[in-house]
Formats: sequence, structure tokens, C-alpha cells
Amino acid sequence: MSDTARKAFVATLVGVMVIACALALWKVRIVIALVFLGLIIAAAMRPTVDRLAERRIPRPVGVMLHYVAIVATLALLLWLVLPRAIDQVDQALGGVPTSQQELSRKATHSTGFKHEFFSGLNTRLKDLPSAGNVVHLSVTVGTTALGPSWSD
Repeated sequence: MSDTARKAFVATLVGVMVIACALALWKVRIVIALVFLGLIIAAAMRPTVDRLAERRIPRPVGVMLHYVAIVATLALLLWLVLPRAIDQVDQALGGVPTSQQELSRKATHSTGFKHEFFSGLNTRLKDLPSAGNVVHLSVTVGTTALGPSWSD
């Protein structure tokens, strides 16, 4: 009887530990995804950083050149895509109301899932920060994360 109880206890303990580990991994999934993304980016950069190092360009400078290129590419894509996306959402909505009268008139004419979706999308697209704000926020977060020893 005690052997059966011990096996049941061990099986229950293992099951609880598996569930606890799965929940813990689920809670830190974004961190795990960012670590894997960092590994992928590092592996993709390595050949060109090595080639730059052969030409007497220091490795940190080579890595920074890659990051500048990545940020510039993302900024260019956002600069090209966002204005068109905002215009298309405005056209899909039929123009965004600018006054209370237009809003009340539009509310009686346009309802439903499509209207809610596009008006929410339009609000979020217009609330996106500018490139300067993103850079300023990144610098602020970076210096805060590195602590007071970084600014000395």
C-alpha cells in the first residue's frame, strides 16, 4: 500500500512541476523570444563583422554599423508605409469626423465590426510616436538600464 502511495505522490509531484515549469516559461515567453531574436541577429551579422575585422575595423564598430543599418531600414520602411496606411484607413472609414456634430451624424450612419475595426486602427496609427520620440525614449531607457556608472 505504501509503495502505491509513494508512486502516486511522485507522479503527482512530477505533474505539478511540469505544469509549473510550463507556466513559468509562458510568463517569460517574450524574454525567450527576444533572446532567440538576438541570437539570430548575432549569427547573421557574424560573417560581415569578421570580414570588417580583417580590414582592421574594430568589431564593436562593425556591430554598431549593423545596428545603424537595421534601424535605418526600419525607419525607412515605417516612413514609406505609415502615411499610406493612415490614408487607406481614412478612406475605408470615409473620413474621420472632426467635430461633435460629424461624430454624432456618423454614429447613426456607420456601425458594426468594420467601422469599429478601422476607427480603432486609425486611432492607433495616429498615436504612433515620431522617430525622434522613439530615439529619445530608447536613449532614456538604455541609460537608465545601464545605471549611474554609464554616465560617469
